[in-house]
Amino acid sequence: MAAKHKATRRCSNEDCTYVVEVTDWELTYLFMLNETQKFSSGPYMEFLHLEIKGLIRQPEKFAAKEIGATFLGDREILPQENARPVSDAKPLCVGSITLRGERREFLGALPFDSLPIIESLLETKRIQYFDLNGVTPYRGRAEIRSVHFFKKYDPDEY
Repeated sequence: MAAKHKATRRCSNEDCTYVVEVTDWELTYLFMLNETQKFSSGPYMEFLHLEIKGLIRQPEKFAAKEIGATFLGDREILPQENARPVSDAKPLCVGSITLRGERREFLGALPFDSLPIIESLLETKRIQYFDLNGVTPYRGRAEIRSVHFFKKYDPDEY
């Protein structure tokens, strides 16, 4: 008798939008000498991170749960990507979301120069929500294809 194999569940590629209401944020900057040159080859390193805390509004399964989102500023995203020939490898996502038990977080990259603008819009309440558009989670994780910041949220639009 042949051994039975457990059927494996395939990843779902259904679109999913995660809407988050911003409750707090912090923009941090670090500039330093690159003494080890372990992560980059230049003489300096800099980091600009926008940390946002919020409450998930959509999808309903995760509604009212807290999430932390980290947006890393990357100086190479737009100049390098827009100048590449079409045949080069294309990015698969702009970040990923983890929704596993009490662990709820997003990690992604945005163009470096956009983070101070987003932070000033958060400060003046011109941004109160953001959505992450990607796929439904598989094993608690999903790739995100786009990030959208906005002021007003209408649940009927989602």
